[in-house]
Amino acid sequence: MKLANIVYQGGTHGNYLRYCLDKFSTLTNDIEGLPFTKSGTSHNTDLKYSNAFTRYHPNKDAPYFNNINEPHILITVDIDDILFLERMVTIRAGDYDIDTNQDKIKMHDRFLDAFSWREKFQSLYNINLLDCYTIPRFILRDFFKLSFLDPIKNGFIVNDKRLKENKPKNTFLFPVKNFWDKDKFFYTLKQVDKQFNLELKITDETIHDMFLDKLLFFKTKDRANDIIKAIKNNQDIDISNIDTVEQAYISAWIEKNNDFILIPMCNQFFKSTGEIMEWIKQYPQHYKAMNPNLPKFNGIDNPFYLHGKQK
Repeated sequence: MKLANIVYQGGTHGNYLRYCLDKFSTLTNDIEGLPFTKSGTSHNTDLKYSNAFTRYHPNKDAPYFNNINEPHILITVDIDDILFLERMVTIRAGDYDIDTNQDKIKMHDRFLDAFSWREKFQSLYNINLLDCYTIPRFILRDFFKLSFLDPIKNGFIVNDKRLKENKPKNTFLFPVKNFWDKDKFFYTLKQVDKQFNLELKITDETIHDMFLDKLLFFKTKDRANDIIKAIKNNQDIDISNIDTVEQAYISAWIEKNNDFILIPMCNQFFKSTGEIMEWIKQYPQHYKAMNPNLPKFNGIDNPFYLHGKQK
């Protein structure tokens, strides 16, 4: 008996949701064991699941959903989710294990086949990922920065909008951010139960403590925003240990909030907020020009917006 389909973008915890629903529903047999792998994902293939809950990634082209007459749970993504998702998706999603924090980031076909990076890197940087599987860190930082400058064009957001517009009639929207808060997660599970009559009996909430403990970068989820607060408060703190995506997020904030400046294109990044504040203060006037990465300037469409022209 099919109880629900779980539809989700890679890296948004669809496997973990299936485990919880299948384990806690009294309409299915109990699952022995835990879903977690050594790397912390919920991709353990040794567990015996029922066939009551199907999980799948949406189709790339219409129709995006399968079995549209059956109940669906769509894991949704908002703009404020992008930072945390981008930090972990290259490693966790599909167990791709792409480490974006090296000076030279190595790609592989399995990852590139799942994400539409080949076309984007060819268009933006003239890098042919069919022939070259290595991307310099400063290029990848810039790539992420563009998505933070114009987040409505981020792949997660583009796909989320498309899926919401074409979702089956009987679809529950499960925000991905609710996975990152124990109380909100179990509250949302109960809302799913009410809509689909899954007869959930949540017998052990400690499973979510394990989920969060194994969730990559969870303890530093808000670090980049804390760094921005420090800059706003004129506080000098060490930032030498932040990752490439956090660097990109901070770079985007700097460019959005300081007219006519561009972050340097090099592998090295600022080591402290003091360096950032000094760099902004001393940025030479004769280098200042309209930022081609910003879609708008003072609320008006930016005629120099290169990323928009390429799209």
